[in-house]
Amino acid sequence: MDPVLERRTSLKSFWGLYLVLGIVAVAGSGLAYYVEQGTVRRPFIVIAAFVPLLVGIAYTCLVRLNTRYRLFQDALEIESGIVSRRIENIQLFRIRDLGLAQSLMNRIAGVGDVVITSTDQSAPHYRLRGVANPRALYEQLREFVAKSQATRRTMIVEEER
Repeated sequence: MDPVLERRTSLKSFWGLYLVLGIVAVAGSGLAYYVEQGTVRRPFIVIAAFVPLLVGIAYTCLVRLNTRYRLFQDALEIESGIVSRRIENIQLFRIRDLGLAQSLMNRIAGVGDVVITSTDQSAPHYRLRGVANPRALYEQLREFVAKSQATRRTMIVEEER
């Protein structure tokens, strides 16, 4: 069965990491001009200052390439892992609640998290992190959950505590 929708973690969702590592790189390269020429060569300090930024960019690209959210008519599949692979499957009729979380900067960047609460034993709470256009995913997921629950005639009963 082909997925109705397929998304990956957006690179925009890592803007905070890019900002911090960029500041470190600029500060490190600025520091290179205050170091005496005899001890360590300035070009090496500048290159060393940009290494964390390059490692951060490589890491975020790996996370993006190795995280996939796939929505089917009756299930949500989350595939993740850089070294080892993990596939989590949540049946839509088991979803109890959906939420959408966006910080101010994520709203500006057009990314956010879709928060899922379900009766699934292995993943009762799950967060689809850093998806682009999260409102559209939230709405489509909400529609499919309602259809799946109506088809299975599922009713959520909540206990009082």
